[in-house]
Amino acid sequence: MTSWESHAPTIDAARAGNGAALEALISVIWPHAYRIALSILRHPMAAEDAAQEACARVVAAIAGLRSSAAFGVWFYRLVVREALRIERRAPVHEALDPRALASASSLTDALVRIDVLYALGQLPARQRAVVALHFYADLNSREIAAILGAPDGTVRYQLSLARRRLESLLAAHRPSTLGEVLFDAG
Repeated sequence: MTSWESHAPTIDAARAGNGAALEALISVIWPHAYRIALSILRHPMAAEDAAQEACARVVAAIAGLRSSAAFGVWFYRLVVREALRIERRAPVHEALDPRALASASSLTDALVRIDVLYALGQLPARQRAVVALHFYADLNSREIAAILGAPDGTVRYQLSLARRRLESLLAAHRPSTLGEVLFDAG
């Protein structure tokens, strides 16, 4: 996870109206916004829309942010809310993002990533949000609870359910050999 504390001077300058600082901040937060949104929505174009809208909200409202220390929770809340809003408005059909596989070092790595993306797609949107914030943003359950506006125990429960479901799905879709994946006639 990005340490937002290390970006405090940029966040403070952006809060004070410094355009260059705001531009620098947006270039730092964009990849995080896109990654979290993609984890929730599973579709590159929808994730870009959510990330853009979240970044636009940062631009519009950062002056009202009470302190740079609150930035991380506030920012992730904007991203998650926008992704969940898009999901509710028009559920996105799963589309494999080629960028998610581009860094795979082998065919086996690519197949494992496909399995994980498929399994994530089987979770409800709210559980995908919890998983994305925990594993991709490296947040703990208290931080996730603050972002989602849910009790800490609820977040831990949702994460537990998601883990069990992912383990089950990944175990069920894991072929015993690469040949079964490539040459399965059934």
